[in-house]
Amino acid sequence: MTATRNTACRRGFTIVELLVVIAIIGLLVGLLLPAVQSARESARRSSCTNNLKQLGVAVAGYTNVKNGSLPAGGYILPDWSGARGSGLARLLPWMEQVQVYNAMSFTSDPATQQYPDGRFIYETVIPGFLCPSDDPGQVSQAFATLGWSRRRGVSNYVASAGPSLTGDNSNCSCTESYALRSYAVPGPPDFVWEDRVELRSGPFNRLSLEIKIRTVTDGLSKTIFYGESRPGCSLHMIGGWLGANTGQGLATTLNPINTDTCDATAVTGSNGCKRWCNYNYELGFRSRHPGAASFLFGDGAVLLLAETIDHQLFQYLGARNDGKTGAPP
Repeated sequence: MTATRNTACRRGFTIVELLVVIAIIGLLVGLLLPAVQSARESARRSSCTNNLKQLGVAVAGYTNVKNGSLPAGGYILPDWSGARGSGLARLLPWMEQVQVYNAMSFTSDPATQQYPDGRFIYETVIPGFLCPSDDPGQVSQAFATLGWSRRRGVSNYVASAGPSLTGDNSNCSCTESYALRSYAVPGPPDFVWEDRVELRSGPFNRLSLEIKIRTVTDGLSKTIFYGESRPGCSLHMIGGWLGANTGQGLATTLNPINTDTCDATAVTGSNGCKRWCNYNYELGFRSRHPGAASFLFGDGAVLLLAETIDHQLFQYLGARNDGKTGAPP
């Protein structure tokens, strides 16, 4: 009787039972992981939305102080030496970055400006300019590709130029994007330079020229002001929130949302439309939110627009005064 009891006590799981338990655990993990990832992305998207809302508050604060002038997407030095900076710098006082703002000068090259301790200002990371959904590893790889010894503080948000034409980089050309030029306002063959503000279709440009908010006659709730970008997918936007030619005031709605330009290699002969240097598709809006990107409208609302949005409607939302309004979906 005692031997029987001892034998029963020593009995454990069989291999088959153990495999069944492992399979069940694996199934449960497989079911749970997508839900966890979805919850994490939802939290990241919420943080991104809050950043854009704060950007809207900053734009409104600037406009109130400047008697109705929207901040330019960029700025040129008074001597027109060619050095320029990003218009995001003008918004720093409304983003709890007064210390950074006070250390800056809008009359000297932003690439050379330093704090008293010798650190370059362009290296400063502004948390409110970053969307947590983006891929920091890809951004690091982009810096490595360029061979920059100093990283730039990048931004995931870019001022909209609306349905404005862009140029072309002959060393990284993407002629297929020309098919979208028929949507431009004004239409081809008019290439509108930034100094012709009255003909610019969007609310921002990359020069020091400020557009009056009263010229947004299509309605603030129906006009895109800022949208998301991915610095690792744009040779312009990798320049950071302070540097020259960062894409601020250049990003155009002509390019479909989330167009893939994330090839940062320097290989010639590859598909220029996939590369980050093509000056066409790269100057668009994109994010890592599945199938969509977030946009700040002139009234301060932040909306997630699907990459499948009707392309004509997207242009109506990009233009500030073309007289063809469309309600955001």
